[in-house]
Amino acid sequence: MAKVSGLNVRCFVMGRDISGDANALDGMGYTQETLDVTPLNTLAMKRITGRSDGSLSINCYFDAGTNLSHSTFTSNSGKLPTANQIITAPLGSAVGSDFAGLIAKESDYNVTSGVGSAVSASASFSATAGVGGEFGEMLTAFDDTHSSATNGTAVDNSASSSAGGAGYAHFLSLSSGSVVIKIQDSPDNVTYTDIITFSTVGTGDVPTAERLEMTGSVGRYIRVQSSGTFTNAVIAVGFVRY
Repeated sequence: MAKVSGLNVRCFVMGRDISGDANALDGMGYTQETLDVTPLNTLAMKRITGRSDGSLSINCYFDAGTNLSHSTFTSNSGKLPTANQIITAPLGSAVGSDFAGLIAKESDYNVTSGVGSAVSASASFSATAGVGGEFGEMLTAFDDTHSSATNGTAVDNSASSSAGGAGYAHFLSLSSGSVVIKIQDSPDNVTYTDIITFSTVGTGDVPTAERLEMTGSVGRYIRVQSSGTFTNAVIAVGFVRY
């Protein structure tokens, strides 16, 4: 494994790539409560774990363009979005790179202007839906363009697992038709089985994003697959293996 440059990071929010506006991602990840259970007859602290949480702050340049920072953080309404926001931040450009994932509520959005500097903005997000911050592996190279039905490159986990997982899918654009994105697993990189099927997306639905969980076993290999009658689906997909 190699160290990762901050120049080799992207950020997708609800199917919008704001990487061209963002200049810093702060606090990616999760926290976990530690609860004091120290009794009287103990000379040192004892703790148990409690609730998990997650957060992310995105610092960026103000950009009022379509599907860019300002419209993303205000949902094109001039106010903060009330719906859950799905965020994926790949930490490398290759299939199999780590990513930070979050399903969150946007808690604030602030714009800063000063003489002699570009107008900047920041947005903060806090985990919701009973899910803390997560880390997984990308099944696309940042985002991939599927010109038609495609089997993606497999990611080898070296072993199977038994605790399920969660899939993140961002649909950035679609030229025509409708597309179905699936995450599949395999014990041998030959025979694949669907483990997550995202909602069908048409041209009128993009940009959008979805996060789905699955339970049970996950094979050693995982990949993304696209199907349907469509052209040029631009997607960013990742999987968190529990």
